[in-house]
Amino acid sequence: MNRQLRFGSSTARILTLALLVLSAGCDSGSPGAGAKGPSPAAVRLTGHVLNDDGPITAAKIEAQDASGAVAARTEIRGDSVYTLTIPAGARYPLILTASSEDGGEPVKAAVTDSAVREQDISAVTTIVVDTALSLGGINEANLAKAAGAAIAQRRKSGGGGGGGQTTESFKGDPTKQYGGWH
Repeated sequence: MNRQLRFGSSTARILTLALLVLSAGCDSGSPGAGAKGPSPAAVRLTGHVLNDDGPITAAKIEAQDASGAVAARTEIRGDSVYTLTIPAGARYPLILTASSEDGGEPVKAAVTDSAVREQDISAVTTIVVDTALSLGGINEANLAKAAGAAIAQRRKSGGGGGGGQTTESFKGDPTKQYGGWH
């Protein structure tokens, strides 16, 4: 089952506006400022793995916690859907990295809170992670800024939002990921 979303320019504008609202009240302190501390219970995390060419169906996926330790690993074979069990005590935020067996560039995503249960790993989320890291680290403010930059970058490169449509997936609940509407 293919659950990818199609984005037009109006969807990109709505997402950009939502991200601007989110970034207005978020702490932009130290690189770990978005860290929520250790999770109180194990979390089952699932989502799709995609690159610019579409679904990745053979990859190794790793979740690295805020301390740099590998919190969980899994593999996918024949389907683009992954499931990771993040153990209790994992320190958030997590960086998920999917390395395709075909040797393509890895794709990444960030998960900032143990309340998140679904997170796709895609070319867009990779731009978000890389941009947030270049802004000083994975925290709520940097992720919000990076998400807006990712949309703009995709629009410039012919991706979603600029009048065309894309099958690029962008999933994750920003009201939970970025600490709620504040």
